[in-house]
Amino acid sequence: MKASGDGFWELALSDGSAWFSEWFHERLRWNEAAKRSFNDLRPIFAPETWEMLLRQLRDHLEQKVPFDATFPVRLAEGQTEWWHMRGSAQLNDVGHPVHVAGSVRDVTSAPRTG
Repeated sequence: MKASGDGFWELALSDGSAWFSEWFHERLRWNEAAKRSFNDLRPIFAPETWEMLLRQLRDHLEQKVPFDATFPVRLAEGQTEWWHMRGSAQLNDVGHPVHVAGSVRDVTSAPRTG
């Protein structure tokens, strides 16, 4: 996974617990042993960006809209990066979403349009 240059994550919808690959731990200077939740990402996003991220996750789960978005994040050292996040719901045997898993890539140096 490290060779791809991407980060990977998985969110358990039942309790908000999450797994994050080493990519996140390195960038966010997290202690590898700490138990994580998806909410641990909240401090790196401006409040309106966090709400947009949650809205896009909700749209993916409720309306099957692709979760594929680019957001600015603030790192501890004060710099801003742009992360492109993608994800997809994983369904149980009766078709209900139980996890969302995905990837993230630093696209700070990539040209942005829009």
